[in-house]
Amino acid sequence: PENGGRCIYVSSGGMYTTPFPKWEAATSTGEYKSKYEGNINYAYAKRGQVLLAEQYTQLHPEVQWVSAHPGWSETPAVDLAYGEQKKYLQPMRTPWEGAEGIAWLMSTDIKKLKSGEFYLDRLPQRKHISGPFMTEGSFTKNKEEEVQEMMNKLKEISGL
Repeated sequence: PENGGRCIYVSSGGMYTTPFPKWEAATSTGEYKSKYEGNINYAYAKRGQVLLAEQYTQLHPEVQWVSAHPGWSETPAVDLAYGEQKKYLQPMRTPWEGAEGIAWLMSTDIKKLKSGEFYLDRLPQRKHISGPFMTEGSFTKNKEEEVQEMMNKLKEISGL
């Protein structure tokens, strides 16, 4: 879309840990109401953003829909979420280094963007990794009916 808009979902590498679960697990409702766990629910939300960019690319092709990972950045949120374990995320980026790729996505010529992709450092990245060498994997891939359930629930709660 040469003259269309763009939407950038700032996701996270945390989404690499999980597929989008059943709606009740993602929203800590129903049988999952008392089972909220911050890090995994964060990963669910970030995986959901990547799926939204993919879905909206199909539904609204006049807009460039992308998701992006800023890299592991030294922020208070990372300190809170990982504590001593953040040493395994080294080397950490400064907040500016994390924001630079997002700023580029907002300002680059729209023709350089690939709608539906997941970006890091100005380049599309794999959306699913697993295995001992972090190669393309299927553990975090959702089935089409799971994605449609998420989209239907989003429509329902937004009154559309």
